[in-house]
Amino acid sequence: MPDDPPSDLPLTDVGRYERLSQAKERALVVSAMELPHWIVRDGRSFVLRVEPPDRGVVLQELEKFENEQALHAPVENDPPLPPIETLSLYVATWFLGTCWFLQNVVPASWQDKGEAVSVAIVRDGEWWRAFTALALHGDTPHLVANIASGLLFSAFVLPRLGTGMAWLLIVFSGFLGNLANAFFYQSTPHISIGSSTAVFGALGLLVSTDFMTRISSPHTRSRWQLLLPLGAGLALLAFLGVGEEEHSRTDYMAHLWGFAAGLVLGALATVARVRDRVPPMMQRLAALLAPALIIGAWWLAVAQAK
Repeated sequence: MPDDPPSDLPLTDVGRYERLSQAKERALVVSAMELPHWIVRDGRSFVLRVEPPDRGVVLQELEKFENEQALHAPVENDPPLPPIETLSLYVATWFLGTCWFLQNVVPASWQDKGEAVSVAIVRDGEWWRAFTALALHGDTPHLVANIASGLLFSAFVLPRLGTGMAWLLIVFSGFLGNLANAFFYQSTPHISIGSSTAVFGALGLLVSTDFMTRISSPHTRSRWQLLLPLGAGLALLAFLGVGEEEHSRTDYMAHLWGFAAGLVLGALATVARVRDRVPPMMQRLAALLAPALIIGAWWLAVAQAK
């Protein structure tokens, strides 16, 4: 291919490129067609030219080349997640600490009315126990363990769903987990307390949102890319959520149900794109509703205790 075309030869442009390497790549397409072509410098651009009779067929082949290049273009990084609103983590810690303080000063009958007793929930319809039990703990180590693991999982969920919706779904996953646990043990007077059901609900939300984000992109839809969040979540569930400790009343089935509830709610929230579609005002209302559900449930429980 000569550098300069003959001055008396009529030519037509089929492409203009900013870099010489781009023009040479397209010139290879024309070379494969065994057609004469030239690359000419025009100011700061490089122009690929062919003879007029060849223009139509060359443009068709170049269009196919550009389409193939677009399919194999490098994956653009997803926009970074918004920063974690750490204030809500402090508020959650204060809320659970306050609940622990009140648990130790109120009459024992009140605490009994707040436990997630399977028979009372299923047979007597005391559904609020599935909320109130989230605020009760067996002892200080039980409380500290739930706060530590809960803040860790929640911190990664907050920017994925928005602060308000994240806390609301965390609380609701704990509620659903306790309900499912009550029905699982409905034939026996099984008692469950602790925020760990919601803690593992947060883990389920984290796994589910990450999985749904990966499956929505063809570049992260491979088998190993999808197994990574599921495997990590199940490993954490097995390591932290299985076992029995007499003093902390660890209930591994409640952990499992909370995790499952988080998986479902996280998938629905990701499909609904709540982070992008829920306006800031609604996020703030959701943040207030999360503890309000537990406080309102305790109001019902206390009313029953009188």
